[in-house]
Amino acid sequence: AYVTGTPIQLGASPALPNISFEIAGMMAGTAGPNFPHDARPDDIVADLLTNARYGAGFPAANLDTAGSLADWGNYCQAAQLAMSLLLDKQQPAARWLEEVALLTSAAIVWSGNLLKIIPYGDTALSANGMSWSPNLTWQYSLGDGDFLRWAGGDSTSDNSTDPVLLTRSDPAQATNWLSLEYMDNVNSYNPQLVAVFDQGLIDQYGLRSEPPVQAHEFTNPTSATVSAQLLLQRKAYVRNTYKFKLGWRYALLEPMDIVLLSDSTLGLVNKPVRITAIEEDDNGELTITAEEIPELTP
Repeated sequence: AYVTGTPIQLGASPALPNISFEIAGMMAGTAGPNFPHDARPDDIVADLLTNARYGAGFPAANLDTAGSLADWGNYCQAAQLAMSLLLDKQQPAARWLEEVALLTSAAIVWSGNLLKIIPYGDTALSANGMSWSPNLTWQYSLGDGDFLRWAGGDSTSDNSTDPVLLTRSDPAQATNWLSLEYMDNVNSYNPQLVAVFDQGLIDQYGLRSEPPVQAHEFTNPTSATVSAQLLLQRKAYVRNTYKFKLGWRYALLEPMDIVLLSDSTLGLVNKPVRITAIEEDDNGELTITAEEIPELTP
């Protein structure tokens, strides 16, 4: 690479000084007016996967650019999740994609032949030149007559007659203090930590921390703090996981879809849950794993 500049102050010494350059990428300025040097995550992902010169060779026709990716990008802009991705280590493109999705509180989903990225956000946002509203429309209202019984050995519960299996994590062990490492652009891009915590949970259960999350995709404290807060909220408050089986007529369901659960055994009445995984067996029966959506009512 060649760099020119006129004039450049080189000092009085005959030895050349150390000169640092800040390089703006092609997507710089797309993350909203608050972040003129950063990019929207959806633009980063599209470029990373489909760029004809240096991309991962992913077919552009199989990327839901105008649909879910654009919506995810609007969410990131409104949430002030602006990134400057530096590919400074060798790892599969899928791993870079997973990191970006994790740090923006989103999930990667295959829908037919389309790759989608869908945010977990469930609250309307308006900031940084963008407004975003979540899609909280439920797809099915499921009751006792919809669930299939667990076959012998298929259930993780001792009581395989329960059609909906509930697993609840121990709130006393949930993370309530989380730190995140980002590259501070006002300090020569040196690593910097931001910390977020839930004082109520700390007072109730004591301090529960974990090793810092590496998030070098962020170069500003605002985005890093928002990301850390979203990660902490999911670790602290998404505690209930549901598992149930459905027949093939529900084959249109996809991960990140919302359904309502009513189960007389657990006492559930129109409980909104978000699907996180679907497994289909040889008989066409669907084993579905879903998580609770705190404070959401149908």
